[in-house]
Amino acid sequence: MHSFLKSVETLTIVLLVCLILAIPKISKATDPIGLTADTDLKIGITTIYSPDSFAAWGKIENSSSFSLRGQVWHTRLSYKRFHARLGSELILTHRLNYPLNGVSGPKDHRTGIGIIPLSIMMPLTSSKKITPFTFFSAGGLFLNEKLPDVSGASLNYLLNIGAGLELPFIQETRVQIGYSIQHMSNANTGEQNPGIDSHMFFITVLLP
Repeated sequence: MHSFLKSVETLTIVLLVCLILAIPKISKATDPIGLTADTDLKIGITTIYSPDSFAAWGKIENSSSFSLRGQVWHTRLSYKRFHARLGSELILTHRLNYPLNGVSGPKDHRTGIGIIPLSIMMPLTSSKKITPFTFFSAGGLFLNEKLPDVSGASLNYLLNIGAGLELPFIQETRVQIGYSIQHMSNANTGEQNPGIDSHMFFITVLLP
């Protein structure tokens, strides 16, 4: 299992590097409908803490998790008054604690790594100092063991939707703080697919 995770980690790093190298080296491109794409490379580091999970789409309650992620934001899109930033994330480490019976009592834990190839962030104002935003992301997480047990799966899929504020920080860096709801499941690839819906609180530092 250790060698498998090492191979997965190497693969995700290679995929992320290929994604960065594949970004078109153009300053601006506009198609006939008026959609403008600007190359705008930014790197970010994110820490995410989830104190709790709840029963909604998923079934496991009272789980907690911590995640450390690297971000690459590569493109700004503009269409009339609509603006968005596109990027990808590499899940450097993720630790999940969850109750064995899915509700309470003794807990087990899983660790993993992963990749989020699609992240979309949409600013709600054009303010340069404080910018509220919403975002959506989708990706995958490789765990060291099957979740919740041998009847589950090691590969799980992640969907996130949330909102936050982007603020000026030290010199040219900026910081983001916010909240999201994350759904994690194996999409019925295992015999059992309990799923986890989590409250997520995050802090991101965007480098200049």
